[in-house]
Amino acid sequence: MRVALIYPHYGHKVFNENLSLVDREFGRFPYISYGYVARCIKEWGGDVRLFDAMATGIGYEETFRRVKEYNPDLLGFAAHSAQTLPDTIAWAKRMKADSGLPILVGGYEAGRYSAEIMHHSCFDYLCTGQAQGFMSPFLDAFQKRGDFKSVPGLVYRSGENVVSSSVPAGRIAFNDFGVPDRSIFDHSAYYSHVSQRRNFTIGVSSHGCPYGCSFCCMANTGHDAKSAEQVFAEIQDCYQNYNIREIDWFDPLMFLQKRRIVDICERIQAAKMDLYWSARTRADTLIDSASGQIDEKFIETLASSGCKRLFIGIESGDQDVLQNINKGLRTRDLHKLFSSLRAHGIRVLGFFMIGNPGETAATVRKTVALAKSLPIDYAQFSITLMKPDTQLSAQYMVPAIGFDYWREFIKGTVVERVLPSPWTRLRREEQERMAYWAYVSFYFRPTMIARSLRRVESFAELGKYARVAAKILMRYIVGFFKRTN
Repeated sequence: MRVALIYPHYGHKVFNENLSLVDREFGRFPYISYGYVARCIKEWGGDVRLFDAMATGIGYEETFRRVKEYNPDLLGFAAHSAQTLPDTIAWAKRMKADSGLPILVGGYEAGRYSAEIMHHSCFDYLCTGQAQGFMSPFLDAFQKRGDFKSVPGLVYRSGENVVSSSVPAGRIAFNDFGVPDRSIFDHSAYYSHVSQRRNFTIGVSSHGCPYGCSFCCMANTGHDAKSAEQVFAEIQDCYQNYNIREIDWFDPLMFLQKRRIVDICERIQAAKMDLYWSARTRADTLIDSASGQIDEKFIETLASSGCKRLFIGIESGDQDVLQNINKGLRTRDLHKLFSSLRAHGIRVLGFFMIGNPGETAATVRKTVALAKSLPIDYAQFSITLMKPDTQLSAQYMVPAIGFDYWREFIKGTVVERVLPSPWTRLRREEQERMAYWAYVSFYFRPTMIARSLRRVESFAELGKYARVAAKILMRYIVGFFKRTN
């Protein structure tokens, strides 16, 4: 049996948290969940191939030609984000019309929005749970055209009806997922806007976050981490089999279990790997819990193992705004911490948000001033959004709009639109204008330009930075003249 996994083009949406330019230049990343799906299919005895139109830059027609040449029995699509699901649905509809093949959809949002997704007749099967407990019984039933009622977590079409199997989706610990099958990816096609080496990939070593930030869909979701042994096995697979020399770990909060991270770092050092890696974490995970001081030993361990970059959410320079979003961060502690990271050769990318609850033009200026005062090498300024399954969405969506926009957006009953932010008086256009100003103010300083040039390791990297900088500056200048004329 052959299964074709499709990853379509995903375009910028008017409600996105990032500016359109940032979305376009952010990078190309492998959808690593497909690696786990591929592993499950191969362990069952099937064949699988990925058609990543986003990474390769090919359009629908060429993608379909390649899929047709592969001659699969089943097509697979991912519902990994409510915001991008209409793009997935559009491609699935075309694939269904052109091929007539059955389509399976799964992913993070499939369980939450199963009814809305199956509202679209292009989908024949939907997995509400994890691939690990699903694929084998599903493929058995699919191949034999047998009884789907016993497939865990399956939603499927039976005649004119959409029905659910009699067995609920099980829950498998992340540590039991094993290593994703990266043979399906063309690793030379992937990069991040701040990555420095090829081949590049992403990894996920843990799921969930126990903190309660009101803007985040991962808030209060616990923490399920792979063991250091499992993570290192994945690193070895990347390094030895795919010539990967830079890994960006996409965990919402990678450093929650510090002993695990130290173990991973020590394994990398013992193997003498020439590897760069980066991660997302909170500032307080770099503080020693016993003394309340910066954990210099931990930072040194990170740096010695090849950690080159940390993505840290700062969000705002105003303490009241931070309290409004349940961030639990003291900005006065950051300068010394980030100085220590820089001294060890670890660059910081600070995440900042514009349009938070209680936000004003004055608090935005405080945020930008804080970003410029900190010893950080990168800053990302995004717009606060009512994302699906967040506290902000639960509190404000229905009172502001009158219905659950995301459910209707996925069903296709409402169009793409800018969402309100009733928690601030700043209009969306003001927030975007301030975001462009924030980028220009942060990056177009003589000290920042000089620092950026010093850290460049290749002409390709220099060209990437120069292209993005020129576009941001031009967009800001054009916007300025529009406002003054």
